Amino acid sequence: MLQHLSQFELADRPGMITSHSLDRGPGVVVVVPDSPAAAAGIRPGDIVTAIDGRALPPETALSASFDASRAHARADSVQDLLENTGTRRFTITLLRKDSILVADVIPLPACPSHAHLARSNQRNAYADGRHVFLTTGLLSRLDNDNELAFVIAHEMAHNILRHATIMRGGDVKHGLGRTLGRSGRIIRETERTADALGGAMMLDAGFDPVRGAAILQHLGGGDLGLDLFAAHDSAGKRIAAMRALVSARPPR
Repeated sequence: MLQHLSQFELADRPGMITSHSLDRGPGVVVVVPDSPAAAAGIRPGDIVTAIDGRALPPETALSASFDASRAHARADSVQDLLENTGTRRFTITLLRKDSILVADVIPLPACPSHAHLARSNQRNAYADGRHVFLTTGLLSRLDNDNELAFVIAHEMAHNILRHATIMRGGDVKHGLGRTLGRSGRIIRETERTADALGGAMMLDAGFDPVRGAAILQHLGGGDLGLDLFAAHDSAGKRIAAMRALVSARPPR
């Protein structure tokens, strides 16, 4: 996990420069144990300066106010360089204190999503094909890790299943008629398949999809009799689907 100077408010940037040298490049804040990054010797506190021999674009607009689109573009520019390496061995050039190091990375296939917490009172979560976003307003309504896992896994599933491409297609309408007719059927089917894959990922990760789906009852998603106009099935139907998923999974 990397942090970029553009992710911080203007008043916080001098401290991040002093403590983490983020003006020199993205800083490593977390390394997953036993991951390719860990095997390559990358550590929290390292600064990434080049990927596969290509220098990272410099931080721009250091004195500009925080802008979400600029922060996302900065993160995506680094992610693009990583993704362009594919599954072949490549190098990451690091700045560790005052030393330049080159880490030899052997990648592994993994989930393509990155989760972000957005400061907002809205109770919402969404995916854009690469990123997963959930709001502080939604986070404040969650009671346990199963509910958090349910939200993130559902949005990750949208990305894995490339639902953003379907949503941009000509068969899905925008505006008032979005959830009606063929458009509505497509949208609800993407939500069902995202629930199914998300629930399966939760089981694989040791979470309880039924307990996780309980969050739906607290978000105004109860049985309102408005299925025709809804983008999702009712909360009751979605929880029932999670129970069926758990029951169908053979015991380990």
